[in-house]
Amino acid sequence: LVADGRVTVNGRVADMGERVFPGDKVSLDGKAVQWETLAIVDEDARPGEQFVYLKYWKPVGVVCTTDRSIRDNIIDAVGYPERVFTVGRLDKDSSGLILLTSDGRLPNAVLRSGQRHDKRYIVQAHMDVTDQDMRELADGVVITTVAQRDNTWKPLTAPTLPCEVTRLNRDTLSIVLQEGRNRQIRKMMEVLGFRVRELQREEVMGIDLRGLRGPGAWSILDNREMGLVKEALRRDQL
Repeated sequence: LVADGRVTVNGRVADMGERVFPGDKVSLDGKAVQWETLAIVDEDARPGEQFVYLKYWKPVGVVCTTDRSIRDNIIDAVGYPERVFTVGRLDKDSSGLILLTSDGRLPNAVLRSGQRHDKRYIVQAHMDVTDQDMRELADGVVITTVAQRDNTWKPLTAPTLPCEVTRLNRDTLSIVLQEGRNRQIRKMMEVLGFRVRELQREEVMGIDLRGLRGPGAWSILDNREMGLVKEALRRDQL
């Protein structure tokens, strides 16, 4: 392909053996290639025509990994006939909404820290939550998580961003985050002395569990939801 002059890097014909780096724009036959995920993007195609976009109500016990050698992996649980991968993850003990796609652009568009997409969770604690506890959660608490930097996983100790916290009953809260650190809500609750009995994600950037029968169900995104995907992809290119 390179020898035939079909590959370009940053608008010029690529040389044999040429290296590419993050941020380089690679095209094959004039079509942009998301080379970091090996996905060919047809810029003229509308979202939904070239790629697959699903929402799934993950049950407790399903593992968010594409490694099919791992028991209870999400790929076998969903059983979609084409190759898909998750947009973010939920831990094994949590349930609720997770998106799956074959579009390599979508994880960055949804998860990139600068995008600030809302993610809403329902959290049940092991005991009653006071108004003061809610204020502390909303203002941000210091937690330690792991984050990937320079291709290695390193501890990150930092306050959480301010978030929206609403009481549903004495021991149950609705929490809306705009960040997604590893096991963040469980660690936030732990700082204040709570154990999480149940944790369910209800919504991501306006896409929610509506239309799904219950845990284990999945569906193709509808027109409204695809509009939200398209907007996220557009904003990520700005």
